[in-house]
Amino acid sequence: MVQALAGATLREIKDHLEVVVDSGRGTTFQGSESVVRRLAEPSELRSLIGQIIADDEALADIAARSYYHANNFLKLVLLAGDKNPWRLRLHMWHPRPDASGTITEDIHSHRWDFTTALVVGEYFAQEFKIGPGTEYHHFKYLPIGQGKTFSLEAQGKEQLCPVFEALLPAGTVYHIDHRVLHCISRSAGRAAASLVLQQPAVEDHTNVYRTSPVGDEPTTHIEVQRPTVDQLRDELKHFLTWID
Repeated sequence: MVQALAGATLREIKDHLEVVVDSGRGTTFQGSESVVRRLAEPSELRSLIGQIIADDEALADIAARSYYHANNFLKLVLLAGDKNPWRLRLHMWHPRPDASGTITEDIHSHRWDFTTALVVGEYFAQEFKIGPGTEYHHFKYLPIGQGKTFSLEAQGKEQLCPVFEALLPAGTVYHIDHRVLHCISRSAGRAAASLVLQQPAVEDHTNVYRTSPVGDEPTTHIEVQRPTVDQLRDELKHFLTWID
């Protein structure tokens, strides 16, 4: 099945992922690792991204469901399931020439299990558990969907302690359960990108832990910026320069 992805069209890739998820293979690392690793190969990525750039309808669909994430990356939903609500995402972390040092995202869980292939750059990954440690502001994150805002509902404070950390280079493929609390840190001056196969959601919200509060109200609504079709096309062309 994996070999069949070589030179596949967008439709063929989507149909293949529908089968992988529907069969249950995509819910485990053993089942999803091979297909994600294959799609993350430079030749396969160039083919996938090139087809999208040349397809105005696909660009419009992707722009409508993608956005610039609060954790400092561009979240692009390249393909989405019809039979099962899986998603194939590309995450792009742009270099920040105006910043120095390390950028660390908020600690968070997910609503779904997922498998990730790091395709450009590197980042420092950490996992945490609830227990004696550093105190954080806890929020319930409600998803954006097709709207323009996401919500953070204050849940008080919680202490977390780290249980795992590793520097992950390009070529790393890993799987994370939706309940795992984790975050990544990266060099502000370097690009990074990952390809993510997201499984159907099993929770209705995400837990987010921040070192600082968001606002004075119990619930904060934050507007997101979605790329236009032209911006998306330029972003994808720029991504291709990262893997050349």
